Amino acid sequence: MKSILRPTLSTALVICFSLILIFLGLFAEVFESETPEVDLAQIYANPIPVNELQHIKVFKMTNKQGSFVLENTHPTFNLEGPWQMTEPQSLKVKGNVIPKILESLNVLRVRNFHRLEPINITSFSLDNPNLTLQFTNDKNKNFEVKLGLINPIDNSAYLTLNSQNQIYQIDPLEMALETYDISQLVESRVLALNAESLLSLEIYQSSGLEVKLLKKEQIWVDQNGIELNEQKVVKFFEKLEDLKSFSILSTLTPEQQKIMEAAISTPRYTMKLITSQGVRSYFVAEIKNGLPGMSVGKDQFLALTTDDKKSFVLLETDQLRVFSIKTTELK
Repeated sequence: MKSILRPTLSTALVICFSLILIFLGLFAEVFESETPEVDLAQIYANPIPVNELQHIKVFKMTNKQGSFVLENTHPTFNLEGPWQMTEPQSLKVKGNVIPKILESLNVLRVRNFHRLEPINITSFSLDNPNLTLQFTNDKNKNFEVKLGLINPIDNSAYLTLNSQNQIYQIDPLEMALETYDISQLVESRVLALNAESLLSLEIYQSSGLEVKLLKKEQIWVDQNGIELNEQKVVKFFEKLEDLKSFSILSTLTPEQQKIMEAAISTPRYTMKLITSQGVRSYFVAEIKNGLPGMSVGKDQFLALTTDDKKSFVLLETDQLRVFSIKTTELK
């Protein structure tokens, strides 16, 4: 009876093998949905949607040097612009700056990932970033990139994107934008005009409107609807674009600020540029008695500023004549 109940060795092996197969089958069934195939190439791909940043309306960069706001004056917002800095000064942006920034972001290389949680945000200095880039594209979609700690030991940096819920450890950007100042962004020229985007231009003196140019069906006319000479109008725009600053005043003493504000309160000229994007106003005043603490003599320069009057660009006095254009000169 005992020999009948006692399993043979071969029977025991078969039973054990069957149990192992059953266990493996259950293991695979349980964990199949928890371990999907992972595309490592996709995980380490550039998280920044550069394809959505080919038509940018407004770009803002904040670093240790301050905040800089740039507006695209191109009618269809091509990256080439021309771009106009609106804050902290009104100056034309260098032509290759924005394309180079996008190129730098386009070749971004991801090394690793970290959870987007408070301890990591603080540890990687993303709560007080070295660099913040904000883009608004032609569809009014906003993108924000923050660059935190730059680790000199392994030459890496930490980055977040507002549309992602993780922290990316990356190679440092090819452009050291965290150190850029205004001199690396702008030209000495003041205005970034684009005749294609202009709808109207108005120049005022204290007595009222002096010149008004209107674009009607791609033809420039004056305030009375009289057609103007296209070549002369284009030449006038070129002269405006040739306006160059010789100094930028962003930090003034209380006495200097008082003098500048008094001068701008009664500007010699006010110019309004109306585009499909809105209205930009510029005020031009003569500084007749110089500025305390500056080596510039009397009656040697003009001050130009925008609506916010946060800072002032200084122009040579002889550039004033470009604003004294008469409509009769454009016919």
